[in-house]
Amino acid sequence: MNTTEKQKYKKMINLCDFYEEKRNYPRVCINTAAAVHKQNKYDINMILHDISPDGAQLRCNKNTAYIIHPTGKFITDETASEVVLNFTLPIDNKRNNVVVESKIYYFTIIENDVVVFGMKFNTFKYNTRRHVDNYINNSIYPAEEESDAKLLMPRENDGMLNQTDDKTPKFSKLNSSSESIFERLQDIEKRQMS
Repeated sequence: MNTTEKQKYKKMINLCDFYEEKRNYPRVCINTAAAVHKQNKYDINMILHDISPDGAQLRCNKNTAYIIHPTGKFITDETASEVVLNFTLPIDNKRNNVVVESKIYYFTIIENDVVVFGMKFNTFKYNTRRHVDNYINNSIYPAEEESDAKLLMPRENDGMLNQTDDKTPKFSKLNSSSESIFERLQDIEKRQMS
């Protein structure tokens, strides 16, 4: 394998990571069933792996991926298929149906028979955006409270614990990584209020 082939191979393997790093919002893992409706032809069952306010990651096997994207070529803005996603989210012990027109913006193979599709949400039907926002808020805030409790407990000899001049413990790495999540949660809350 020459250098150019190695670079292409490396880019293909890291495609999923590349798109995930560009996410604007926090992702919440869900692993639930989803139906993908494409061009008024058929419904395809997939696994909704994770979700954010503006998109989702779906997973399937190679045979299903071939049905969704038969050319197998790199997806661009011009070649991206439009689909309708239909899935349910558990919120407050109820199953809430979500229907959203979406666009496939990437796909890649992450394991031998596991293909990942990145979906970008375009238009929610029947005012179902609120279900996505509620599900994400309900999933993130309990984790936030748990991490806050752990951050407030001082731990000696912890690599992430820094002492300031006044001997106040600071968890700088965790704190800096959390700031962007909180900013994005504020965006979600503003949208819910409007």
